[in-house]
Amino acid sequence: MTTDFVVVGGGIGGAVLAELLGRGGKQVVVLERSSAPPQGVRPEILWPRTMEVLFSLGPREVWELEAVLPLRGVEFHDGRRIVPLITADLLRDAGVQPFSTNPNQTRESLLRLGSFELRRGVEAIAILKEKGRIAGVRIRDTATREEGEIEAHYTVGDDGAQSLVRKACGIDMQTREFPMDFVCFECAWPAAVPAATARFWLNAERRTSGIAGLAIVPLPNARGAGLVPLLSRVFDATPSAEASWSRFCAADPTVREVIRDRRLPHDFVRVRRPWGHAPRYGGEGAFLIGDAAHPVSPAGGQGANMSVADACVLAELALRGSRDLLVEYERRRRPANRRSMIPTRTAALLLSLPQWLPPSSVFVPAVRSLARSPSLLRYLLRSASTLFQEAGVRSA
Repeated sequence: MTTDFVVVGGGIGGAVLAELLGRGGKQVVVLERSSAPPQGVRPEILWPRTMEVLFSLGPREVWELEAVLPLRGVEFHDGRRIVPLITADLLRDAGVQPFSTNPNQTRESLLRLGSFELRRGVEAIAILKEKGRIAGVRIRDTATREEGEIEAHYTVGDDGAQSLVRKACGIDMQTREFPMDFVCFECAWPAAVPAATARFWLNAERRTSGIAGLAIVPLPNARGAGLVPLLSRVFDATPSAEASWSRFCAADPTVREVIRDRRLPHDFVRVRRPWGHAPRYGGEGAFLIGDAAHPVSPAGGQGANMSVADACVLAELALRGSRDLLVEYERRRRPANRRSMIPTRTAALLLSLPQWLPPSSVFVPAVRSLARSPSLLRYLLRSASTLFQEAGVRSA
């Protein structure tokens, strides 16, 4: 078949792009390798500008019923007491309303919108070229193994850090492994933690075990997404890490309620994050968005927001009929994406310090000091919520 756009990967950016293009009259096919929604849940924060885009594609009340939840605050348990770090009043004063989301459900809600053709259980196995120009993809049904081709005027890679589309463009992206892994799980929301409020418990033995602590982030329908950050170079080399985990869980009744009988790391989904920034955002006939162009860590909550911003700009330019589509797309998105790499770059640097110079030694005093500095917190919130936006459209 022949189409205007084929999008390889049904991530949040690819789904938003397909819906915007479809509503603008373009024929779009989205290829999603998985035949069903992913099972593992992880935390994800969407900032106001991203939510404006989602609310423009579907009613806010439906989004909040199914997939997103306005976040009211963030608490930090330093081992002795709970420190209210971000409050509802602070968010209101900053003019920033972050949303916690179940990323699987958010993507499923987008894929069901229907202004494009979705092909589930279909993977791209090769890129078609015609006279050096990318002209579509060769596909394979993951169940039947039947192969076929989709010719397209434009091919978009939303296919992650190991992007097939990027490789076909001849783009070599140098990535580095983020020094902290994240193990994730889904849980019922504990009664002891206020509704719509995230909480992080710091592990007293973080330096010796590599287990930084436990974070839970609220989801709709009284559910939560849990995350345990692991400093992999320490955790994987420490035979006593399991015992440290048991002591950490036993020290707090709410942690015990959240974790129950889960074993670390066997009963969690472990996520390793490469990060980097592609030197180009595509080639003739092809574009890269999201992790295919700029994979990041969860630091600063930037990844999904960057991907949606990429999609909005690319859709706008394509529907406008921009003559130099790739050049204009990269000109507009690269500066914002470069800014959005700053939290990942900074966190990676601090976490890579030698063990004899641990950033954790100043972490607790820094958090306590930050909690007493509402003006600085307001600035950081506004900055994080707009890093991924282009300078001309950044919110106040």
